[in-house]
Amino acid sequence: MKPLFAALSLLLVAGCAPGISPQRPAHESPVRIPSVSPYPALKRALDAFLPDTLFPPSNAAIRIISLTDGETLYDLNGGLALTPASNQKLFTSACALSKLGPAFLFRTRVFVDTSSPARIIVRGSGDPMLTTRDIDTLAAAIRSAVSPAISWTVAGDLSVFDDLNRGSGWTWDGEPDPTEMSISPLSLNGNTVRILVRPGGRPGDSARVEVDPPTSYVQIENTATTDTAGSTSTIEVSRNWREHLNSITVKGAISPPDTLIDATLSIADPHWYTLTVLREKLEARGLRCSGILLDTVPHGAPEIARCERRLDSVLTYMNLVSDNLSAENVLKTLAAEKTGIPGSAVAGAEVVRQFLAGIGIDTTRMVIADGSGVSRYNLTSAGAVTTLLAAMRGRTDLFPAWYATLPLAGVSGTVSARMRGTTAQGNLRAKTGTLRGVSSLSGYVTSADGEELAFSMLMQHYPARAREYRRVQDRIGAFLAGLRRSAF
Repeated sequence: MKPLFAALSLLLVAGCAPGISPQRPAHESPVRIPSVSPYPALKRALDAFLPDTLFPPSNAAIRIISLTDGETLYDLNGGLALTPASNQKLFTSACALSKLGPAFLFRTRVFVDTSSPARIIVRGSGDPMLTTRDIDTLAAAIRSAVSPAISWTVAGDLSVFDDLNRGSGWTWDGEPDPTEMSISPLSLNGNTVRILVRPGGRPGDSARVEVDPPTSYVQIENTATTDTAGSTSTIEVSRNWREHLNSITVKGAISPPDTLIDATLSIADPHWYTLTVLREKLEARGLRCSGILLDTVPHGAPEIARCERRLDSVLTYMNLVSDNLSAENVLKTLAAEKTGIPGSAVAGAEVVRQFLAGIGIDTTRMVIADGSGVSRYNLTSAGAVTTLLAAMRGRTDLFPAWYATLPLAGVSGTVSARMRGTTAQGNLRAKTGTLRGVSSLSGYVTSADGEELAFSMLMQHYPARAREYRRVQDRIGAFLAGLRRSAF
């Protein structure tokens, strides 16, 4: 059947990349792809997906393995250390499932102390998915459990984590991007706020600005105006992050056809944000609150309310939408649970490193700087990722929960719009990874023969647009979904 694969490879070469020119200047020679495969026809077919207009100047590392017999079907720079971006979340989530179990609970607990000053104390445990609705529920429970005749101070207990609110190697200008939020054991709404901008009644009127959730924690400086119908909106929404302030500026003009401009920004000192919103909710329910502060829960203080969230739901959210706060809080939670509080990213990284070494990964050839992949200090290889994928496939007790966290091609999460209309749709599950100049895709796919494959594709150092590299990944993913080893 090898001639069939040879014919297939010729077709792939002829039409490998619409929109990407396969030509290079006449004085440059074609670059030989240093890939290896026990199946020459398969090697030619996969090589054809890597146009020499993209590789080089960029780096690519690809490894594809069979989960049926463990054979490496294709390898290109599989041992090369590269930046994984959010593929780092695969290591974090696999370790958390293994060390903590899917039923582990993040508990946001509320205690009361009637000594002077009377305090309502919220102990955060790193729940990254706490929402305004959860705060409403806690406020209702608190209101029914404490006396309205007392003036209460709302306190936050942050003792479960250390006080480093940024990841190692995170860029200084990452704020106020919501994906580079501050890290806190007492988080709310991903440690972000939404700013909603709408036109005023007539041209020249001030634009209308709302904060979600409504809170005094942020201050709005609104100089935006309403433009004439049909004009192009020029609204800019930002936060004064250089001075570590929560003052938000809204400027420019909004055209009446734009009924809503929705922006999400990270906020500084998110624990104060959480406590402020809780105090406002309590005051709205008739409790008198004299202020907020940081404190620890005294011995013997009774618990009056709590919010719980399972680890498997956090990991599903983390991997499906590639949520960075979830990954960082999970990493510090690993440290707190396995090495003692306060949990730190450094201690959490060591827990992950030991887990990876235990499944046969050479951790001396990688760097674990954070849990999310935001840091460019992280280094790993396609070989390490596929080793992890194979090891997790062998964990029959954990694999269903792990597999469910991964986005499904053409259906859900960060690959919901990718590989639609191909054999990979509804089949391939994979974690994406994106930084400027970095694109990764690693996961599982079932071939046309019903064979389970694991793959990792790490691509970086490219000056072109990321979508060109995602297109290459998608074509390889669709090819693997239609692969028949009987054709070898």
